[in-house]
Amino acid sequence: MRAIAGATAEGAGIGLLPTLRRILVIAVCAAGGLVMALPFYWMLVTAVSPAPDIISFPPRWFPSHLTFEHFRDAWTKAPWLLYYKNSVVVAAVSVGLSMLFGLFAGYAFAVYRFPLSTPLFLLILGTLMVPVQVTSVSLYVFLSKIGWVDSYLGILAPNFASAFGVFLIRQSISAIPSDLIEAARIDGAGEVRIVLTVVAPLIKAMLATIALLLFLGSWNDFLWPEIIINSERMRTLPVGIALFKDPYGNIDYGPLMAAAVISTAPMLIAYAVSQRFMIRGITLTGLR
Repeated sequence: MRAIAGATAEGAGIGLLPTLRRILVIAVCAAGGLVMALPFYWMLVTAVSPAPDIISFPPRWFPSHLTFEHFRDAWTKAPWLLYYKNSVVVAAVSVGLSMLFGLFAGYAFAVYRFPLSTPLFLLILGTLMVPVQVTSVSLYVFLSKIGWVDSYLGILAPNFASAFGVFLIRQSISAIPSDLIEAARIDGAGEVRIVLTVVAPLIKAMLATIALLLFLGSWNDFLWPEIIINSERMRTLPVGIALFKDPYGNIDYGPLMAAAVISTAPMLIAYAVSQRFMIRGITLTGLR
């Protein structure tokens, strides 16, 4: 009986380990999520708090009462519709071009074996290691000579293609059985048709993930638009928020946080809509 009781207790102890491990993982993820959500919460609280609450010390984690005055002030101090239009145009075109070039380039590197394919692919990956600060001066000088400064083409110039997208698409296409591609060729399909009707539907989760990441990167990009833009009519949202101050250079943090909420709302909505595609795409890439 003692042996049976000891074995039962030992089995119960072993059975508790996965539960404790799961609780620990959930606790760590919850703590990390709270840390990441804290800046967004503080931004939202500041945007709806009255001015005395914003400058109070110690900080107030909950507003004494809700006010939307900061949103009204922020909306009247800057042409947000113009900034939105510029950001949407830049993000949409940059994502479209990067996805188009990345899909066909990734297909070529995954399917074809041609001379110097590996060195060329490594060269493309090597561009990821070069910071934009290193190339911004030479790129600005080049674009100024061809008249692309303060234009959509100038803002889009570094985003015509994405080495990160080429890499992820190539990895995803490499997991597709070559028999499917050969069968399509036997049926008379050309390479363009194979890419668009055979390959793209099979990796749509990864394509959605790449599109979301490229959209977020373009939407939040500040440094290059700030360098290439000279006039207010071409400002994107990050540039507009960075210059959000009164004529005397003073910063009112209530309207500033309201402007940040206005700017980040589409980004959060886009992530919420495509979150399941993003998780699935990353998971499938990890399995490869």
